[in-house]
Parts: sequence; structure tokens; C-alpha cells
Amino acid sequence: MLILFLVLSSKKKNTTFSIIIPPLCIYHYAIIVSMSCQLKITKFPLQMMTLSPTSMSFDIWRETPIPMYLECYLFNITNVDDILARNNVTLRVEQMGPYVFRESHSKVNLSWNDNSTVTYYNQRYWHFVPEMSNGSLSDNVTSINPIIATVAYTLRYEPTFLKLPVDIFLRMFHDNFFLTANVSSWLFDGIQDPVIDIALHFPELPFVIPYDRFGWFYERNGSIDFDGSFTMNTGASDFSQLGNIEMWKYSNHTVFRDECGVVKGSTGELWAPELGQPELYVFASDLCTYIILSKDSNVTIQGIDGVQYSANDSVFDNGHKYPHMECYCDEVRDRDCLPSGALNVSLCRFGSPAFVSKPHFLHSDPYYPSKIDGLNPQEDYNFRLALEMFTGMPLGVTAQLQINMLVRHVTMMTLNNQLPDPDTLVPMFWFRQEVEITPEYARMARFALRLRYWTPYALYVLTVIGVGLLMAGVFVLIRRLFKSPDTTPIISETNTHDSQ
Repeated sequence: MLILFLVLSSKKKNTTFSIIIPPLCIYHYAIIVSMSCQLKITKFPLQMMTLSPTSMSFDIWRETPIPMYLECYLFNITNVDDILARNNVTLRVEQMGPYVFRESHSKVNLSWNDNSTVTYYNQRYWHFVPEMSNGSLSDNVTSINPIIATVAYTLRYEPTFLKLPVDIFLRMFHDNFFLTANVSSWLFDGIQDPVIDIALHFPELPFVIPYDRFGWFYERNGSIDFDGSFTMNTGASDFSQLGNIEMWKYSNHTVFRDECGVVKGSTGELWAPELGQPELYVFASDLCTYIILSKDSNVTIQGIDGVQYSANDSVFDNGHKYPHMECYCDEVRDRDCLPSGALNVSLCRFGSPAFVSKPHFLHSDPYYPSKIDGLNPQEDYNFRLALEMFTGMPLGVTAQLQINMLVRHVTMMTLNNQLPDPDTLVPMFWFRQEVEITPEYARMARFALRLRYWTPYALYVLTVIGVGLLMAGVFVLIRRLFKSPDTTPIISETNTHDSQ
């Protein structure tokens, strides 16, 4: 099922800012459960869900057979002129979109390991669907310039004699801090910038820009190795570990310190059935960490009962309310550790000021939305996952997150210091992947679950009937024996003499 976020990554001098969450596929379980229950009613055959090259789940896991869609919403800054005129205004944005893309993805370069794991890479493609979108890829969007923001953030603690020439260099090519480009360029095509072109030829600069364009999904479409390698448990040795990521990029630890950097959780595509667990862990490679979803409520989707898990206020807390989350800061309560509600993923994204939150800063500290006009957080924007608890079958997924860039005024970096507030987390865009089990697969799942739930009772009834019939047979036999005439012995004397 799973997908996150701001990426400054290099590939032969081509690097991209990128955002995606691993897709949360929910349909293959319905097929597997249905077949399993029809083939072996009395016991749910775990081997059918254990992943192997010959298992029933393999082909569906390797290549998702159902259409999936990614909805992207971009934030357009509407009061640039007032900001540049230094009027006493608040940064104002309007949401544009959704711009909808159909997703297809498959697992490639598979290696089956001896320790009940499989190593693979994700290959993803996105195709624009205009009839499902509200707008065109040619729509222009104005936001802050991520290149300038990244350079300033990287040099924020450097001495003045280093920052001053860099500021002069940036002003040679940019009049202000804002950038206007069409949706296609912001997302997949990438935006050319003369600063990037020149910086690539001067490795002696005090900062590194290892990309030739800026784009949220630039160089991501069709890439095999962009997400990195995943080593996942197949459930062969311990079925309760099915779908859990054991290693990412051949390591069991990411860039975050302590517990926050541990590689664990499912990518959302395979779940081992486990009744009553209070929390679920979803590993998001683009965050270099996992997201914890807590048990929320009981739900019924397409006539199937399940349990919904959702992101609560512990997600992106940074240790303010939940001390175990403080490891998402470089140091305990360091100067870059922001209020709760936004996760600093700059360590994961080559030092860029990338922060992840819920859309429109839902459930975040008021510190963030107080600096932005035009936001409209809604409870529907929360990250949710519903599971059927006996089989572990996902019933519905709503994965949605927002990408922001931190803009702090930096001494001598005048081009970066044009926002009215000296410390602003600027929303750039947010995305949603929403999938729900279809009526077709729901029918299959309901049939399978009915078989599973009613089979024990049917067996009990059949047992009672069988015992009853047996007892009735014995009763009839005994009754016939006791009602036999006295002149008709049970053992014939004639037969006895004959035998002599």
C-alpha cells in the first residue's frame, strides 16, 4: 500500500525533490482470503498468505492489479506584491487542485533470502488524468524559491564572510524570493534555475547542489532505485512478521538517532492478522522513518466489520508531549527542534529545510497556522487505515501528508529574508492516496468471512446431528432386539446342529 518526502537526491548530477508514500494496497487480501476459505474451510491456511514465488499472494503483491490514484494539491501564494512592498501582511495561500495521476507500480530485482525475507526495489509510474483533475498541468503556481531557501538554511550557522558572497551570487540571478512555474514543472518536469547550472560547475562552493533541476517528482517517474532497496519478511518462519520491513537500503537503521531511526513496520501492502493490537507501524522510506497509527474506532466498510487506525497527536510530536519522540531532533530540545506537528526530515533530504505535517497543519501546534492565511484544516485530512482484524485485510486507506519548507531569516542572506515573519513554515503542497475495497472484492471477502465465521457452528451442528443419528440407530437396534418373538431365538438351533 505505501508513501514521503522532500528529496534532494543525486543521480549522475540529477537530483530531485520528491514526495510519495508507499501505496497501501487493499485488494489482494480479499482474493486470497476468499480462495483460502473455499479451499480449506476448517482452518485458515497461513501458507497461502505467506509470500513466496509460488504463493497465491505473490503475483498480486509484485504488481498491483487495481488502479490507484495520487491527488496533488499545490499552495499558491496570492499576496506576493504586498509582501515585496513590505506591507504589514500575513502570508496568504490558496489551494489549487487536485491534480490527479494514475499510479502503477511493481516490485523488481527480487532476491529471496535464506532468513525468510525478500529484497526488492519499487518501480513506479504516474500518468496525468485530466478528467479527474480540477485544473490543468499548465496552471501557474507561485511559491517560495526552494533553491534559495535551501542555500540559506544550509548556511544559517556559517560566518558572515561566507554568507555575504553567497547572497550576492544569488541576487545576480534572482530579483526576489518567489518563483512562478506551471504545475507540470513543479511536479514532474522540474524547474531550471541558473544558480543550479552554475553551481554544478563550481564544486569549491561552500554548499553542494547535487541536482540539475528542482521538481517534487523530478526523475522519479519510472525509476527503479529511487526508493532504495527494501528487505521484507515473508512470514515463512514467523507468520506474525509478514510484511514487516527488516532493512532499508541494506541497513536496519536510518539517519535519525536512537529509536526514531529503527527500520520497522509494514509498507502497507502486507499485514499479518493480529487481533487487538493497539498500534500499527507504517514504514515510509521518503521520511526515513515510520508512522505510528493508533486504534481509533470500529468501522463497517462495504458490509465488513473492521477497526480503524489513525494518526493522533503523537505523530510529528518531536518530544513535546511524548518524550520518546524527541529523537527526531538532532539533539534533545536543540535549536532546530520545532513545536509539535511537523517532522524535520532535512537529515533525510540532504540538509534541505523539508518538514512534513498533516494537510493544512491539522492537529499541529497553533504556531504554524497562525502565520498563514487561507488554510482550512479538516478532520478528513487525517491519515487513516481500516483493517479486518481476523485476516489483516485492509478495508480502506486514506494516506495524506503535507510538505513544507522552513524559512528563517538568516543574517546577510537578504534574498531569503523577504517573508513578513522571520520564522515561517511555508506549505508547499499536500497529497492524498485514498483507496477503499471495491464492491466486487467486498462480496468475495464477505463470502469468505461468512464461511470462516459460520463454519465452526456448522461443524457443531453436524456433530450434534451425527451423534443424534448414531444414538437413534443404536436405540432402534436395541428396540428390535427386545421385541423379537420368544420362538425365534437370536441363534438358530438348526444352524447350530448343522454346524455340528
